[in-house]
Amino acid sequence: MFFHTLFKQPKQEAEEISSAEKLLIVVRELLNKELPEHYTHHHILFTANSKLASLNESLKNHRTQANYDLKLGQFHSQMHDELRKQVSDLQVLVDGFMELNIDIKQMNHRLHFHYDSIQYIHENYVLYMEGRFSHQSSQLFWQAVKEDVLDIIRKII
Repeated sequence: MFFHTLFKQPKQEAEEISSAEKLLIVVRELLNKELPEHYTHHHILFTANSKLASLNESLKNHRTQANYDLKLGQFHSQMHDELRKQVSDLQVLVDGFMELNIDIKQMNHRLHFHYDSIQYIHENYVLYMEGRFSHQSSQLFWQAVKEDVLDIIRKII
């Protein structure tokens, strides 16, 4: 009995993770979804910058080919608009990822007004990872998460 009380380990309580840490988890997962080639390069920021450079080059090519008089020129214009949105979204994710990794305590303060949204997004992320959503809804789920996370990051940065 004496040894049992002497070597008794204190109960470890589950620590609540902060809003910034929850957001970082979701942002990291979104970047992994956006950049599947990240696993071969082993550095997510290098892969993101490479993809941004590639998208910007393609964006420049489509911009020079835009011509509203021809259907093909209209195609280039539409592709330019879509690529511009992709570049913007990826850049916001990268900026958010870097900000969250630099100073997580300051980000907790800046995320104070978005705590409920982040909590909701993180809870749904956990439910998704547990397999509680159907596989067919995966693409729609990640698109909705991405839009919500991008909205939060754009407001705080």
